[in-house]
Amino acid sequence: MWIEFSDFNFKLFILLIYPLFMRIEKHLSSIYFSNDTQLFSIFRYYLSFCLCFIPCLIIKIRTKNRNDSRISINKFANKSNKKKFILRILFLIILCGLSMFSCFYFSIFYREEFSYTNQSLGTFFYIIFYVVLSHFILKQKLYKHNFICLGIISFDLLLILFVITLFYMDGGDIFPSILFQMFFALLFGSFDILGRKYMDIYFNTPYFLHLIIGVINLVLILIVELFINILDLDINGVIIGFKNNINSVAMIFNFILDIILQCLWTIGIRATVYYFTPCHFFISNYISEYIYYLMIALSVEDDFYSTSNIVIFSIIFFINLFCCLIFNEVIILNFWKLDYNTRKRIQERQSVESIESIEKYTIELDGYILKDEEESE
Repeated sequence: MWIEFSDFNFKLFILLIYPLFMRIEKHLSSIYFSNDTQLFSIFRYYLSFCLCFIPCLIIKIRTKNRNDSRISINKFANKSNKKKFILRILFLIILCGLSMFSCFYFSIFYREEFSYTNQSLGTFFYIIFYVVLSHFILKQKLYKHNFICLGIISFDLLLILFVITLFYMDGGDIFPSILFQMFFALLFGSFDILGRKYMDIYFNTPYFLHLIIGVINLVLILIVELFINILDLDINGVIIGFKNNINSVAMIFNFILDIILQCLWTIGIRATVYYFTPCHFFISNYISEYIYYLMIALSVEDDFYSTSNIVIFSIIFFINLFCCLIFNEVIILNFWKLDYNTRKRIQERQSVESIESIEKYTIELDGYILKDEEESE
């Protein structure tokens, strides 16, 4: 067979959590939180992280391990581990800072005009930064099938989709859009790859990491909100956000629903990075951007979302999604030796080598035994 699927794993459905719940949440929040503020939006985002105490509690009860090194305080009481404890805290501070800065960066600099480049430049920068950072930080190796897929995806995104996009953008928006998409992808890519590095080093689950970052950044936001009210600053904070949006019983339920949905799609990212690799996330992100493109195309009248463009974008989407699946070895191509350095083939060769080594050792051992028997006679 020229094409084969890697071993099926139900965990592959994790890749769908982010695009599905993220698009549902964004659509509903645009309807119910029409008077949203930057701080109120970020407050809801990190409040959703705190719901991860539920899976953390379930895992704790199921393991029944009171001395779990991932969450044990006694481990850090030992003087020999103080340095590791300090490094761990610094690592967490960096992750919290990256996450918070990414949120404020998006809230402050994002403009509606930049949405034109989400499916081209945005996706391209996400893929490039995730691949490059994974290679240098996580030591993820790249092989022939990876480079070919990256080449096809880059060509489709930059020389087809981005060129098409240029015809619908004002000249003054092009360069700012490039800068925004590049730095936004770099910030979130750095956070996700370093998050995976943290989980690998300290054996944390994505739920525990999510919970800690949520609590720390939520406290910081509430401190900022306190200063806004004490100094009477002309800034629309969390309290103003509640007053403008949560004004009925129905909106309380919408608020709770929004928190739950945000928790689900953010956990979708962490779980994808944890159970697979950070590069698997651009499968989820690519699906998300395509859903977004179709939703906008059906709801607005804009030449950018013409029938011909929808067809072109859809064809490119399926080609690039196929390449993303090959890159992450969900699909394996059995020609031109594109399968040679996939994890599945490497494991198969290692199994064969192990069997051959055992057989060789058995033959040699039988030979020594036979020789000893002959000498004893």
